[in-house]
Parts: sequence; C-alpha cells; structure tokens
Amino acid sequence: MSKKKIIRSDVVRDSVNTFGTNAIGAVLVLVANFIVLRRANPGIKGYYTAVQTWGGGFGTILSLSIASAVVYFVARYKIQNTKASIMRLTGVLFVVIAVLGSLVLFVLRKESLFQFDTMPVSYLVAIMAYALCSLLLSVCMSVLRGENKFKSFNIVNLVQKVLNFLLYVVIAVRPSADIWIWGTNAIAFAMIFLALYGIWRWSGPKPQPVPEDDHPVPVKGLTVYSLKAHASNVLTYVNTFLGSYIVQGKFNISDLGLYNTAFNIMQQVWILPDAVSQVILSRIAAMDKQNDKLRLTLISTKVVTYITAVAALLIVWAADLFIPILFPMYVGALAPLAYLIVGSIFISFSKVLGNSIAAYGRPELNIIPTIAGVASNAVASLIIVPILGVNGVALSTSISLTVQGITCVAIFCIFSHTPVYRLFIPSRAEWTSLKGVFKR
Repeated sequence: MSKKKIIRSDVVRDSVNTFGTNAIGAVLVLVANFIVLRRANPGIKGYYTAVQTWGGGFGTILSLSIASAVVYFVARYKIQNTKASIMRLTGVLFVVIAVLGSLVLFVLRKESLFQFDTMPVSYLVAIMAYALCSLLLSVCMSVLRGENKFKSFNIVNLVQKVLNFLLYVVIAVRPSADIWIWGTNAIAFAMIFLALYGIWRWSGPKPQPVPEDDHPVPVKGLTVYSLKAHASNVLTYVNTFLGSYIVQGKFNISDLGLYNTAFNIMQQVWILPDAVSQVILSRIAAMDKQNDKLRLTLISTKVVTYITAVAALLIVWAADLFIPILFPMYVGALAPLAYLIVGSIFISFSKVLGNSIAAYGRPELNIIPTIAGVASNAVASLIIVPILGVNGVALSTSISLTVQGITCVAIFCIFSHTPVYRLFIPSRAEWTSLKGVFKR
C-alpha cells in the first residue's frame, strides 16, 4: 500500500472516529437536555451559562492560542523537541490568566451591567477555575492531536461527555446551579489527568521528525506562532459568543438560558466540521507536499459542506417538532434557532479552511475573515437588536458567521490559487476516493 493511501486511510479513520465520538456526545446532550430542561428553569441554566461564557472567554482571550501552536509544532517537530517550551509557556499563561482574570472579576463584582451584583461570589471563583482548567485541558488535548493520538483524544472526549451526562441526571433529580457549575469544573479537572496519561502512554515507537526539523523548538517560536493565531481565534470567539454577552448585559438571566439553548442546539450542526478540522490540522502540518495538503483540504471541505447543510435542516425540523411537546418552557428558543441555523452552515467553511491555512504555517491569514465577521456582527447588532430583541442577537450572530465563512473561502482560494468551484464540485478522482471509502 502506498504512503498516500495510508495517509488517506488514517485521515478517514481518525475523522470518522472523532465524528462518532462527537455524535455520541451530541446524543447524550440531547437525552440529558430532555431530562434537565423539563426540571431546571432557565434561570439555573443562565447562571451555568454565565460561568461557562466568562470562564471560556478568559481562557480564550488570555491563553494566546497556545493550543493551536502546540498542535502545529508537535505534529511537525514532535513532542521530544517541544515538551520543554510547551511546559514553560503554559506555566506563564496559567499565572497570567489567574491574575488578570481575578482582577477583572474583582472590578466587576458589584456591576449590574452583566448582573454580577446578583451572582454569588462562589460563581466568580468558579469562573476562574473553569478558565484555568480549560487552559490545561486544551494544551493536553492539543498534544494528543499533534501526536495523532486520536484514540486517546477521543477517549478523553467521550469520558468527559459521559460524565457530563451523569451530572445532568443529577441536576434533573436536584436542580441546582451550584452542583451544575462545580460538577462541570470537577469533571474538567479529572480529564486533565486522563489526557496526561494518554500523552505519557505509547503503544509503539515514538515518531521521529524529518532531519531538518529535528531540533529543540524555542519558546519564542511557539510564542510567535501563538500570537499569529491568537488574533483570529479571539475574534472568532468574540464573533461566536458576542450574542451571549449582549443577552446577559441587555436582557435577563432567563433570556440568556433560552438563547443558550438555541445556541447549543445550533452547535450540534458543527459535529462533523469540528471533527474534520481537529484531524486535518495535525495531518496537513506533518505533510511535506503541497499537492497532498490541497487535495486533503478540498475533499474535506466538500464532504463537510454537503453533510452540514443536511444536518442543519434536520436539526431545525426536529427542534420545531419536539421542543413544544417535550420542553414547553423553552419554546422561546425556537425563534433564535431559526435565525442562527443559516450562519452555522457557512461557518463550517471557516472551521475546515481556517485549520488548513494554519497547518500551512500561515495562521495570520485567518485574521481577515474574523475581522469581517466581528465588524458585521457589531454593525448588525446596533441596527437589528433594538428592533428584534433576542431574535435580533441571533440574526446578527448568523449574519456574522456567514460573512466570516464566505471571507475565509475567498482568502483560502487566493492563498492556494484554487478556483472557488473546486471547494464545492467534486472531481472524478474525488468521487472515486469517496466510493472507495464507503466500500471499505
């Protein structure tokens, strides 16, 4: 079997396994929500969402996108040449997040704008715990991706989803924001150790870098790549979750719970795009031939586009059918979902193509689509939110995700000198490859 076929088989296998893990997690979330949403009122979910939103925000904004750099450098230079720099930079960022995050929360603790004045102090502590656990877990998971240990990566993901499902069952029996918030943090903390075990364990010989890449990676190299990726990652986070901050600041905590429900349903559309993007970043970074990189990107984009569009329609149909019957108190989430779903399809381009661009070693090119997304989100929010309220937040988010996805397509096509139609229309060779995959 040729090397090209081996690479293709590995990519398909890891993508399918990762997709399967994400799909199982989505089913567990669906079942868990069936149990919890019938018992926990939107206010409880609102506090849980606030902790996640702010903790995730600190972890994203202050982490300098070290996770992206870890995947790239471990895939290319291997763990033996990157371990020392990763540990040193992670330690520095841990302290930065702890200090700056705590300072921000201390200043905002009595502010009414984001309803911090009504939030228990223990939840502010939980926000910091969530941020720090997110940093450590993301670094560990990125090492696993960089080493192409997708079996261990998926095991950690699956265990975390199962434990979160069990936590949901507990919440259904005893609805409590305290249990939900601190239980989530405890699970994330435990997953760090499981991921570390996956990093430590090897079932075969460690892969070796090519001779020209066989040298220690300095902290400076890791930091420079992180900073290049950081601007686009932060802007993507802001663009994606700006709606949650607007709802929390402008509306009440129950509205936040309803909006978050719509947003969580919409995110299930990203199961396949997330799985594929997680796999191809490390695979493309390890390839040395440009034609192989382009071929993998093109076929991945087409498959993701077709399946994501169908999945989006099915998810909206299922939500419209079942939520009024099973979760009547969350019917208010259906209208925001209808607006969000269009953007969820177009942002899948950004997920796949953005990771491909980063794997080429040019993460700074992803800044342009994210700037376009944030700018369109800000303008749309100023115009639409006063008219449509929470639905306006959802529509603004959808518009921005669409703009970001389309702009990313344009950037990739210019950078790779690829005609746009090749991202959508399969070639004869790609049809043959896909038929081979399904036959196997």
